[in-house]
Amino acid sequence: MMAEEILTGHVAATPRRSGAELRAMMIEAGLDVLRQQGLGTGAEGLTFKRVFEDIAANKGIRVTNASVIGRIWQNLAEYQGAVLAVVAAEEVRDLEQAAAAATALALEGADRSTAEGRWTTLLELLRVSAASILDRSASSQRWSVVIGAWALTSGSLGASASEPIHQALARGFARTDAHSAATIETLMDFLGIQLRHPLQVDQYISAQVALVDGCALRQRSIPSDMGPIELPTGPEGTVQEWTMLAVAMEALIDQFFMIDPDWSPPPE
Repeated sequence: MMAEEILTGHVAATPRRSGAELRAMMIEAGLDVLRQQGLGTGAEGLTFKRVFEDIAANKGIRVTNASVIGRIWQNLAEYQGAVLAVVAAEEVRDLEQAAAAATALALEGADRSTAEGRWTTLLELLRVSAASILDRSASSQRWSVVIGAWALTSGSLGASASEPIHQALARGFARTDAHSAATIETLMDFLGIQLRHPLQVDQYISAQVALVDGCALRQRSIPSDMGPIELPTGPEGTVQEWTMLAVAMEALIDQFFMIDPDWSPPPE
């Protein structure tokens, strides 16, 4: 900005930018506004006015309704949905990275030579990954935004305002579910397990996500109810620490999966 603009508080008029440039600027500013709000209340505070003020303060650029509405997004809800889709994608990426690290650790040295060894490996995998995912979800500010947005789309917002947000989040979770399905199918091949007829992988994913979200919400609100559980599940009956989520997921796995009796480990 020019010196006189800084002194007077005036902001330079915006040169015409491409739609892609303006969209990227608005998304970046929207994420900044959400961070300022504490990332815990969904997107109801994410207004064009606040975003324009953020851009003016940080970039010295004036953006108006006319430059955005109808050109980039049709309305505020569509814009909020675009920002929330980015938040959801970032959160999913972090959750996947946490789960992948835990999975690699649990599968290291897995015993696939017997049916018991394969099932024990599966249970250890869910015990470790559940702890990692729950810890990440329960402490994540981005996860709070996503959950808050889902609450808004099912309650306080009208149908016309909530639909763009709902669609954006649904698209993000559809991509996540596809990735999760591929991971589970790879794990099934690796450990020689199969689904119980007529259940499907996508049904398991939906149930698992509901468990994760519910346990994470409970952990945030009443952590004393979600304390660790000690079970004799380690080698030779040694005690291991389980989360409430892992215990619930074991019950879920028992209902969805079984050992494939015709599977045999590949040659070394």
